[in-house]
Amino acid sequence: MRTVELSDGRTLAYEDYGDPDGKPVVFTHGFGDSRLIRNPDDALTASLGVRVIAPDQPGVGGSSPKPGRRMADWGQDVEELADRLGIGEFAVAGHSGGSPHTLAIARHRPDRVPKGVLASPVGDFDDAFMRRQLVLRDLKLIARIHRLHHLLRWASRTNAKKALKDVPSYVESVAEEDRSDAATMLGDPAQRAMFEASFAAGAAHDGEGTYEMTLALWDWGFAPEDVRQPFEVFYGDADDIISPRMPVRVAAELPNGTAHVWPGAGHYGFVDRERWTEFLSAVT
Repeated sequence: MRTVELSDGRTLAYEDYGDPDGKPVVFTHGFGDSRLIRNPDDALTASLGVRVIAPDQPGVGGSSPKPGRRMADWGQDVEELADRLGIGEFAVAGHSGGSPHTLAIARHRPDRVPKGVLASPVGDFDDAFMRRQLVLRDLKLIARIHRLHHLLRWASRTNAKKALKDVPSYVESVAEEDRSDAATMLGDPAQRAMFEASFAAGAAHDGEGTYEMTLALWDWGFAPEDVRQPFEVFYGDADDIISPRMPVRVAAELPNGTAHVWPGAGHYGFVDRERWTEFLSAVT
């Protein structure tokens, strides 16, 4: 883990992997995940000619919380990170709840972000259509209680404690509820270890990161139509967390979005070797 101190005094933690001389790609993780989520074979990433910079969102892993943040704020955080690393132009990538964060970066600095790629993206939860596409039981519950901040914070803390009490068992429980991703999470020892580490980091700070991210999903501060760069949007048609109709709608809302289906893939299928290659190759 590496860190930088932002202008407001917060710490931003990040991973830097792949080809150090490759094309810079800033990757933003999804809900409950962390900077650690990826295909665990970093040699594969390096072979694609990309350098991936993957920060923890506020309140996740090694990053300081930012209470009251909006989705649009992420663009400023990433701009500061890129400046500290001496990176001018960079592509962006995101998964699930990290996808609107990724769009926020592109909107914030269109002069530095020429294109991007999303995997299983979620839409603006202010939109009733988007909320109806939530499949996972826990996400449906969050949608019902998101205005009851005390209950939402309690749910985030409870889930974080459950995860950290026994991380391997927690990953198994997630795979049991999300059957389409069971093989991705449990089938390969290296990927299982990656998920364990990522979920553990995602549960840091008593679940503050998931609490803050949930609120931000209802308050983007911009519309998808504001993001004009080309975006490739990948999704699995076997997703047990969100309906495939959600990413299809996200792609349609983007002025230059193109949807691509991964037959048989679940919500986390993007980390499997072939799809990870296709995902990152979309921005090379």
